Amino acid sequence: MRVNSKDVYEWIEHKLGKKDPIVGERICPFAKKTVETKTIQVVHGVRDLGPQIDHCCDLFDTLALECVVIYIQYKISEARLSQICGRGHKQNPNYAVMYDHPSNNGLHRGVSFSFGKCPLVFIQPLKELKEAQGKLRKTAYYDNWGMTHDDDMFY
Repeated sequence: MRVNSKDVYEWIEHKLGKKDPIVGERICPFAKKTVETKTIQVVHGVRDLGPQIDHCCDLFDTLALECVVIYIQYKISEARLSQICGRGHKQNPNYAVMYDHPSNNGLHRGVSFSFGKCPLVFIQPLKELKEAQGKLRKTAYYDNWGMTHDDDMFY
C-alpha cells in the first residue's frame, strides 16, 4: 500500500487527535493543535534515514516546528528502525527520536496507537516533550490509558 503525507496527517487528526470513545482520552492530547498551528511536518523517508533524521533536527528552530514525522515506504525491520532511532537520538540528544512500526500494534486498553500502514519516525524537541509529559502527569491521562509516565515508550 502506498502512503503519502495526507494519509499520515489524517491519521494524526482523526485517530491521535480525537477522543477515544471507550477510554475518553485522546491518544495524543497535543496532536490536534500541532496540525492546526502547522507546527508539524510530515515528510517522505529516504533510504539513508540517519542523515535525514539529523537534517530534520537541524530544522526545528528555523521552521518553528514542534514535531516532524517521517513516513517510510521501503521495507525496514522494527529492530533496524529502533537502531536508527537510537542512533538519531544519540547524535541529537536534544531531540526525542521515536518510531512506530506496523509489526507493533501498540495496543493500550484495546486501542491501537499505531499507524499500521507503514513505519513512522517521530522527532520532537526533548525539552518540550518532557514538559508535555509533565502536564499529563498532573492529569489522569496515564492511568486512563493503563500506562505510567515512565513506560518504555516514553523518554
